[in-house]
Amino acid sequence: MKKLRFISGVLLLVLALVMAIMALFFPGNGVFTALWNAGIFTFRGEGSLLMIYLASGLSFLVGLAFLVSRAKKKEGA
Repeated sequence: MKKLRFISGVLLLVLALVMAIMALFFPGNGVFTALWNAGIFTFRGEGSLLMIYLASGLSFLVGLAFLVSRAKKKEGA
């Protein structure tokens, strides 16, 4: 379980960074267009980079929380 938490924390951080970098440098790329056409990451029917940034920030915070909780448990042991 400890390794799973570490791996998921790292993957969430990587996902957050990739999504944020892609949104900053390539806002009109095909991945975002496909997500918007599928109804994911839309705001009132229009594709919204704000939703990408929010999802990226949320995954960054959750990944960071996983890694910090793992580090605190390792410190206490």
